[in-house]
Amino acid sequence: MVKPLDKYSLFQTSDADEARELVSKVYCDHTLKPSHSGPLDACHNRARLSSMSVNYMQYGTDICVEPGYLGRFFLFQLPIEGAARIITGNKDFITTAGMSSAINPTDYTKMQWNDDCKKLLVQVRAEAMEMRLSRLLMRPVEKPILFDPCITTNNKQATEWWQQIQHLVNDLDNGMNPWRSHHILEDMERNLLTNLLYSFNHNYSDALLAQEIQVAPKHVRQAENYIHEHLKDPLSIDDLVEVTGVSQRSIFEGFKNFRGTTPMKYILQLRLEKVRKELQKSGSDRTVTDIALKWGFNQLGRFAVSYKKIYGESPSETLKK
Repeated sequence: MVKPLDKYSLFQTSDADEARELVSKVYCDHTLKPSHSGPLDACHNRARLSSMSVNYMQYGTDICVEPGYLGRFFLFQLPIEGAARIITGNKDFITTAGMSSAINPTDYTKMQWNDDCKKLLVQVRAEAMEMRLSRLLMRPVEKPILFDPCITTNNKQATEWWQQIQHLVNDLDNGMNPWRSHHILEDMERNLLTNLLYSFNHNYSDALLAQEIQVAPKHVRQAENYIHEHLKDPLSIDDLVEVTGVSQRSIFEGFKNFRGTTPMKYILQLRLEKVRKELQKSGSDRTVTDIALKWGFNQLGRFAVSYKKIYGESPSETLKK
């Protein structure tokens, strides 16, 4: 029987130690304890996109998997056969075929897979999730995103998102090649992350829904447009006053009420995103200083602190990757 993502096989093994070692390289270090002695029928297929991956996994025996804290990624799981017990944060529940789960990076997690459990899994880097949410909210994400771990089958939007994932798996199995263009990959992931954030319950869901029904006043939109057009230039609140023709107080209140942040924090977030994209794509001829100065960061020490606070690594670490 052909398994999902069979063309993207990472391993197939009957040895628990080998399975643990290989899975650790993809996700994070963890313990793996079969419930009884004997061989596994462990399999992991993985198609890595850019900041996310789609996976198929099975162990072929009753097994306890304890990753602890995931670190800097989210993990969404959907059993397509069998069942698994999920213990994460303060939740303890059973998932069966069609009932998915969401594991947050900040929640201590362990799982018990039944011998017949076979899953699709989607791994998403935390920074990609945070950046997408920030763009949707049009303001920085200052608190960790926390998804409701137990995703019930009556969540129609979540079910539709998993159908989208299954269509992607089928397309990959049938020869689709999204890696031929980084633009295709970016569009694909942007669409998947947007649908995920609007489909699954999390601590920013209400803010997203409110964003849909709130239309920012003209002076806020004028200020935003000016910021985007002059992001490399020195920007001050006086510039925004001159462009919009309203008072400083009106600008601050507009951004607070409709963007949930201040104008200066809004500018900081946009500049950090631009710097990060360039660091990830730069060659050896570009330095962190060059890129930071290009996007208006003149105080490099403060820039580095802000960058690490948002992305969990220094700018030089991003450049080395």
